[in-house]
Amino acid sequence: MKATGWMKGLQVTADGTGIVSHAGVALIRALADNIGLTAGLSRALASPRLLIHDRGRVLADLACAIADGAEAISDFRVIGDQDDLFGLVASVPTAWRTLDEIARGGERALGRMTAAVNAARRQAWAAAAVRHGALPGIRVADKTLAGVTCIRLDASVVACHSGKEGAEPNFKGFGLHPLLAYCDNTGEPLAGMLRPGSAGSNTAADHLAVLDAAIEALPPRFRRRLMVTCDGAGASHDLIARLDKLAARPGYQLIYSVGWELGARERAAIGAVPAQAWQIAVDERGEVRERRAEQACGDLDCGHRRCWIEEAHVTELTSLLREGPARDQLAGWPATMRVFARRERPHPGAQLTLFEAGDGWRYTLWATNLPEATRAWRGNLAYVDAAHRVHARVEDGIRTGKDCGIGRFPSVILSPAFDHGFDLRR
Repeated sequence: MKATGWMKGLQVTADGTGIVSHAGVALIRALADNIGLTAGLSRALASPRLLIHDRGRVLADLACAIADGAEAISDFRVIGDQDDLFGLVASVPTAWRTLDEIARGGERALGRMTAAVNAARRQAWAAAAVRHGALPGIRVADKTLAGVTCIRLDASVVACHSGKEGAEPNFKGFGLHPLLAYCDNTGEPLAGMLRPGSAGSNTAADHLAVLDAAIEALPPRFRRRLMVTCDGAGASHDLIARLDKLAARPGYQLIYSVGWELGARERAAIGAVPAQAWQIAVDERGEVRERRAEQACGDLDCGHRRCWIEEAHVTELTSLLREGPARDQLAGWPATMRVFARRERPHPGAQLTLFEAGDGWRYTLWATNLPEATRAWRGNLAYVDAAHRVHARVEDGIRTGKDCGIGRFPSVILSPAFDHGFDLRR
């Protein structure tokens, strides 16, 4: 099958006859064909039966429909109605049959589909690297961390009705609780696990499985220098142990930044931090996080210390936790692990713990294996903080994902074959 045959003679004009709606889908469809995704899915879903509609073509078209805003399988007919543009397109019943065949294929079908998607990613990233010289860097405040591939892990609740398998009560209501991994450089999803609504936020086995799948999804040349981030809800001893093991491989670099719990030992360490050890934090522009005081003078550009209120600070707690009066309180954790703390003025309505209410600061802690000898801006306390704080960008990917399939799956049956989000059945 020649996946790109429908593009022969295709022209784009702003006038004349043959006007079609949803024409922008053609660009997405052409991209899927040109990077080998459609052909790869065709091979992955090949059947000895004589089929009018190639299953890889059908699945790629379903993905295009999702990108076009489809919210149910029946929306797939929008592409089918544009036969002058797309040529012969499968019917909605054929799309249903394709999904049913994939579901019956189980893990083997999922494995072949995953391999096809990863192969297409290798081709797309190689083309991007040739054209631009490299993948986009990781934005950290006003700096860019180049030559590093960043994986961000996060779980999110998907609300759905009780008729779906796995839909259960959770801390946000009722639904499912998938765990996802996104590439920060490109904003694309790398791996995911569809889980019941009651699944824990810090289930170590799930995080390890998704982490391994995300690394495997990366083209080999982009696995050498990695950065992995996770918030405090997903942190666990097993996850950090795995990250430390991956970081110790010869010829590889992996820097992790994982949320850390504010417990009794950490509260004691924070209480022992000298005032001068707190360094002011920076915002997304690389400027110090401060605001004008109410009694400030009229010169908005003044340098009077009394006219400015520092809103956030950063410090390191590692030495206090390892060498403090209580001796090594991080015994059993990797020796390369460091613990940092950020304090900031709470926003209006923020819920503070009793400890935080005592001094009016809101605290956030995280652990990282960034070497203490790291030079230049990357080793500066303010940028160690900024590099962890931008983990929040994963929420942008999840929000987009919920508009493109994640917010609508699965069907009644919680099948692993639908982990790629192609099933939009309600």
